[in-house]
Amino acid sequence: MLKFPVLAALPLLFALSVQSADAQTPSIRLYIQEFAPFTHTDAKTGEIRGYVTEKVQEIMKRAGESPSLTSTSLARGLYAAQNEENACLFAFRRTPEREKHFQWVGPLATDHWVLYGRKNDSRVLKRFEDAKPYAIGSYKNAATGLQLAEQGYNILFAGQDEDNPRLLLNNRIDYWIVSELHGLYIAQQQGYASDIVKATRYKHIELNMLCHLSMDKQRIELFNKLNKELDNDGTTDKILRKYGIR
Repeated sequence: MLKFPVLAALPLLFALSVQSADAQTPSIRLYIQEFAPFTHTDAKTGEIRGYVTEKVQEIMKRAGESPSLTSTSLARGLYAAQNEENACLFAFRRTPEREKHFQWVGPLATDHWVLYGRKNDSRVLKRFEDAKPYAIGSYKNAATGLQLAEQGYNILFAGQDEDNPRLLLNNRIDYWIVSELHGLYIAQQQGYASDIVKATRYKHIELNMLCHLSMDKQRIELFNKLNKELDNDGTTDKILRKYGIR
């Protein structure tokens, strides 16, 4: 009988164990929609950046993950997270309609939904409900727009949120429902920031990461644990300050 030296076998055993571990823990595919300053693609470098992007990347780093990261449309991102194993989409609102279809990590960030109006508009909204008679701009598949439409608000859905500042200033819509920070970022990029004003606040929101239902629950638990760790050890505040949010 041939005897295989123990020391000589160690490299082989290590390689086999690594291959086995890799087979058991497939890589995660992360998706974002363009939602600056939270998640967006840098026009100059092509790098996916943003406050929430950096936070999720730090969570993945501490978890020992090496995920891919892809920017796509909201509809495609949702489809991937619901139909591709080990796929996740961020930064995204957690709603009762979506709750059972995904596993959730977060909240990763908070913001407010607001109505932006024209700065030269003399109308004053004392409360959000006062906007019900007016045309409000949203965009395709946006949860807030869909919910408001169901409640009887006059919602006009643009192909993308970036169309709404122009529609607002051209009097095609009366108000624009949008995340306060995201809306301001879009308006600044398009040169409209000085022409719009916050008319009223709608609600406080939380942004999360949603993942395929089959993803290992231990992974999800670890991501949630690390998310809280980042909030508690000052990392979240550091990233916020980097993007001028805090």
